Amino acid sequence: MDNILNIFELYLDADNKKVNSFNTKVSSKMNVKIETNKPKDEILWIEKMEDTLPYLENILRSPTRLIINEEEVVKIEKIKKVTVESIKHLSKNASFIDDIDENGDVQPGKLLNVFKEETFNTYENRFIYTLIQRMLMVIRKEKNKILKGKNVTAQEYKKIDYNGNSYNGKNRVDMSLVISSTTESSGKEEEFKNNMNRISTLEKNVTALTLTPTYQSLVQGKVIPISPPLKKNNVILKNVNFQYAAKLWDYIINEMDRRTKGDVDVNKKEYNEKGKSKKYMDETFLLDYLILQCVENPEIKERHSKEIIERLIANIVEKIIDVNESVSEEQLKNLVSKQYIVVKYKKQVTNKQIQDIFKKHISKYVAHVTEGEKKL
Repeated sequence: MDNILNIFELYLDADNKKVNSFNTKVSSKMNVKIETNKPKDEILWIEKMEDTLPYLENILRSPTRLIINEEEVVKIEKIKKVTVESIKHLSKNASFIDDIDENGDVQPGKLLNVFKEETFNTYENRFIYTLIQRMLMVIRKEKNKILKGKNVTAQEYKKIDYNGNSYNGKNRVDMSLVISSTTESSGKEEEFKNNMNRISTLEKNVTALTLTPTYQSLVQGKVIPISPPLKKNNVILKNVNFQYAAKLWDYIINEMDRRTKGDVDVNKKEYNEKGKSKKYMDETFLLDYLILQCVENPEIKERHSKEIIERLIANIVEKIIDVNESVSEEQLKNLVSKQYIVVKYKKQVTNKQIQDIFKKHISKYVAHVTEGEKKL
């Protein structure tokens, strides 16, 4: 509080006309530069994977299927079911007929056996199979990156460059001020824990997809993963579940795979301040000028002495009135005048007595020294 009052005294001591003149003639510029460097926000992939999970579950629950026909000519004894394809094949291959009886019945020795097998080995399912593998790779890679970058700090650099000038009569006043600061801050512990919990849950859910019958069937079939670019056939283009899967695929291929380790967001901003901050700096300029003015200024010292005397007299008058409210102005003047003469005379007498005593002892000392020198 004392420091604030001391600053107020600077304004009280100042000449208002000079202060107003100074403020009117101030010409100044304030350049601000702000630069922030912080690790990129690398958690968007978590949200995209979380949003896509339900659609991947739908696909694996009802995967696309392909019916494969395997044809083989076998002996008639091994045929369990005669199909239309078998009859058509026999009509084209008479060599497989062993005999034709009197009724015209054909006795084949061999027939075409058609094995129909259902498989999940379709392009769409191989796409989902590959996507899940890539998701697990990204999750483990990004989790390690976040763990390593836990203590990486973000930096903010600020700089103010202020230049101002004004006139006080014939005197030109100039001020140049440069202020800079660098702030470092580490990542928020709560945010870090939240992200790691989300990643752990996500990894658990994606791993659960690899245990589904459809995925395991693809593993056992040793299907070949697909390679970019994704062929967007009718199923992928028109099925809502596959549409979301394709969006995640594009994000991983185009964004995640191209991102470099330790990417940093750099934001630079530089401008000329003309608002409230500049007004504060102009007031600081005035304050510094007032400090300069009060250095070895006898007028201010004299003003302070006058203020002290006025305060003391005010206190004395206030106490006199408290003691006797009926005292008149004339009586007060007489009392003050009388006490002034007494105190003044007493002070003069006291000073004269001190001087006489001092001179007496000095004379004795000088006489003693002189006598000692004669004996030598």
